[in-house]
Amino acid sequence: MEIGQLCVKTAGRDSGQFCVVVENVDDVYVLIEGNVRRKKCNIKHLEAVDKVLKVKEKASNSEVTKALEKEGIKSLKKGEKRTKKEKSKKVRKVSKKEPKKESKKEESKKEKDSKEKKK
Repeated sequence: MEIGQLCVKTAGRDSGQFCVVVENVDDVYVLIEGNVRRKKCNIKHLEAVDKVLKVKEKASNSEVTKALEKEGIKSLKKGEKRTKKEKSKKVRKVSKKEPKKESKKEESKKEKDSKEKKK
């Protein structure tokens, strides 16, 4: 990945957030900055977007933030609430309950009640 490459995080707590590649650490890892914490990230956890921003190598947070705002990407400030991800709801398996068997006393009461109603 080249420096200034605009990406979207696909894994971890920052998934779905925009970031910019600031430095190539080695073949597998890059240093990212933007709407995520500045950190080393595996290339497998990034999805590249078609845009490349004009950013120097090892650019500061303010430089990256300005570049993101020029592209129309809203940057999140420290302490600002992020949008919550929707969690998939687990569906419970509910078994149908069979009606309870009535005791002999209850059966006899029902029979008496039905006989009285007929009279």
